[in-house]
Amino acid sequence: FNMKKLLLLSIIPYLIISQEVTTEYMLHDGLERSYILYVPESYSNNTPVPLVLNLHGYSSNAGQQMIYSDFYNIAETEGFILVHPEGTVDTNDFQFWNSGDIFEIDDVGFLSTLIDTITSEYNINTDRVYSMGMSNGGFMSYRLACELSDKIAAIASVTGVMSTNQINSCNPTNPVPVMQIHGTTD
Repeated sequence: FNMKKLLLLSIIPYLIISQEVTTEYMLHDGLERSYILYVPESYSNNTPVPLVLNLHGYSSNAGQQMIYSDFYNIAETEGFILVHPEGTVDTNDFQFWNSGDIFEIDDVGFLSTLIDTITSEYNINTDRVYSMGMSNGGFMSYRLACELSDKIAAIASVTGVMSTNQINSCNPTNPVPVMQIHGTTD
């Protein structure tokens, strides 16, 4: 009985949101990329809504980030479209974001194209596009603030910081507010 109860409790979050989320695919830079899209029930094409990118950490994935961060309830209450993009796999078979210039993966281009794609499909308030992330996803959010300040209104990062090379090279076109979280009292 306890094992059945544990199994049921572990799948309940998926059952709750299974009707409101879709996994979408797009081709970018010769790679098939995916993302989990959550459109709140209150969405109407007549009203522009914010868009929030929620980026997973190193070795995690979009589905784990969706459950871990539990933002779909906030998206429903506040009326924003939520997207959990999927990083690519590194040489150690861990998913990651190219938050620096070390890898050949163009994640800035992918996320920029993803914003454009969702904006073309939904009525997005382009002045209210945000990025948030956990760890490597936070690092990537900082990179977006530096390189896509024409599209990103603000970022939030949990445990991810701006890298040293970003500090020296970050020159955003527009100011980007930042929220940084490192502990439960932040």
